Amino acid sequence: MSTAWLNTYLQTLNINNERPSRKYLKKIIRAHVRTFPFENISKLLMAEKQGDSIPTVEQFLESHHKHQTGGTCFALNSSLYQLLCALGFEGYLIRPGEEHMAVVIKDPESDHNLLYVDVGTTAPLFDPIPFHGRKHSIPPFAGERLLFLPGAETGTYTYIRTRGGHITDKKWTFSVFDKMTMEDFEPWVASTFQQDALFMNMLRCQLWEPGNRRGLSLVNRKFNIRHANGAVLTRHLTDKKALHQVLMEEFRMPELPAMDAVHILENKGIDIFQD
Repeated sequence: MSTAWLNTYLQTLNINNERPSRKYLKKIIRAHVRTFPFENISKLLMAEKQGDSIPTVEQFLESHHKHQTGGTCFALNSSLYQLLCALGFEGYLIRPGEEHMAVVIKDPESDHNLLYVDVGTTAPLFDPIPFHGRKHSIPPFAGERLLFLPGAETGTYTYIRTRGGHITDKKWTFSVFDKMTMEDFEPWVASTFQQDALFMNMLRCQLWEPGNRRGLSLVNRKFNIRHANGAVLTRHLTDKKALHQVLMEEFRMPELPAMDAVHILENKGIDIFQD
């Protein structure tokens, strides 16, 4: 596999090439979540061009440089996985949810431990999560808590995400040993481009800023700023001008082609500014 893109990727993240370590992995994850947004805008535009596959790393980086895009879990985690492999980390892909992709990395400082990595989620996962057969609770951030509960079978875990004490997503039960390749994901990736698929019928953009201890979330016209202490500031955007202003001033992503995505949704009869 050619890694001519490696230096470009590292420059985009503003990090250096270092030897694999847990500390370096954490640095990569945090740089990734604050650089590449979780968004379906690029997915909507790709669907217009009859695309239904995971972008290559080169396409992922080119789109970001031109339009400040990121992607959903398949684009984000597949690109990160290839970056980590190019840097000397060892690991593989897993499917913790029906339509989700995550990465398992072999701990570079241990012969036996595995680390769960996921930059393709709207949950605040900023660090590699160790799998060692015990319950793992992620420290709460912005009112959210993540739990990984071990199952009866070795390597089986249930992922639970809560907000305000309530489960916000489906529980994901998976085995860390169920290795998958990029090709294995093709049927699930294609299903997310179907006309009735979730991300074909809404506008979504999220960016975590762990350094500033806050997260930005846009779901159609609802814009939230979530602070580390759990405080939430909510605005309901009334029109395209307000949407553009939020993308410029809060997300600092004036090149993100959100208006093109809004137009695509309008052609499908979806007005994101109506409740």
